[in-house]
Amino acid sequence: MTTPRPRRPQPHADPGLQPERTTQSWLRTSLTMTVVSLLFIRWINVFEGLSVVIFVVCIALAIAAIALQVRRYRLGAGSIRAERGRPTPWAILFLTSSVCLISVLGIASVIKISLD
Repeated sequence: MTTPRPRRPQPHADPGLQPERTTQSWLRTSLTMTVVSLLFIRWINVFEGLSVVIFVVCIALAIAAIALQVRRYRLGAGSIRAERGRPTPWAILFLTSSVCLISVLGIASVIKISLD
């Protein structure tokens, strides 16, 4: 007879609360950043080495966004348990800046391709 495995402790009592929804939205944003960065690999014949550099920067930004969200999730779950929250505007500013940078690079790339 097998003994049931002990359940992992939940970070807070209600798994449908804000930290889970926020984590999902950050992961969707990071996935979108990754897909857009892959477009730069497609344009490697146009931009050559610059395309690879932009791809690496964009992927690094997406990975950093995921890493920031892991930390933010732990802080959010802890604040629910303690019933005391603290906003983290720097992470939001980082994600907003990253998305804007990737957007500008994509638009500039499209403009350069259309002008050639």
